[in-house]
Amino acid sequence: MRNSKRRLSITVVAATLIIMGCSDPVSDGGTTTTVTQAQTIADGTWFAFVTVGEDETGDMTLGIDLAEILTGEEAKTAAFEDGVIAEGEDLPNDFYIDNDEQVLELLHVGDDAQFVLISGSDTSEKVLVDAPSFAEVYQGTYSGEPLYGVSSGTPIVMEVTITDGLVSRGEAVYLP
Repeated sequence: MRNSKRRLSITVVAATLIIMGCSDPVSDGGTTTTVTQAQTIADGTWFAFVTVGEDETGDMTLGIDLAEILTGEEAKTAAFEDGVIAEGEDLPNDFYIDNDEQVLELLHVGDDAQFVLISGSDTSEKVLVDAPSFAEVYQGTYSGEPLYGVSSGTPIVMEVTITDGLVSRGEAVYLP
């Protein structure tokens, strides 16, 4: 996942496609986002950008865009190779997210899925929500306590666990 500029956000068009359940490539002039409904992500825990939508039946789906978070020299080298920093320059927070190709895998959410988010009042505290509440968080209609790093309709950076082909857990990643 190297040698192209990284973008930490997904286009509104692609987010709309997730909600509509489309599977065609979309280009915003520089980054191509592919949306697919066929599962190609193996069971396990993955670092990803997560969006929320529904399939044609109204069942909740997550758009999973796998990425890689790098730290230390590896992060610095990748950021330099991608033209994000100049030679000899340091990364401000010692991490770099490598996401050269946005591929959104649409996965269904397990019945007992739990999502761990970061408190907006104290970033050392976690907030546990169920799948319907997580959808509200993404849509901006959540009325619970304030959350850190969440903006309505934008991808949420998470460690996502997939079990038997379904999302069983998501845990927000703190990015300073």
